Amino acid sequence: MDDALPCAKCGGKLRRGFIAERSEHFTMIARWIDGEPVNAELFGIKGTNVDVRNRNQFPVRSLRCDQCGFLELYAI
Repeated sequence: MDDALPCAKCGGKLRRGFIAERSEHFTMIARWIDGEPVNAELFGIKGTNVDVRNRNQFPVRSLRCDQCGFLELYAI
């Protein structure tokens, strides 16, 4: 990263990256979801999945310090 920013914690160099979410069949970029988590419901039965329909969503990007490992997360 040519325009490396300094780490707010130790002054080391920050590198660009992202956080991936994995399921059984695919991997995708993590997303920030507006509001509190609500378990999805199907035929009156609540499962462990989270309902994210009709909510603001933004991909999460991050910067990681090479020296101390500190992460800065941004929902853009």
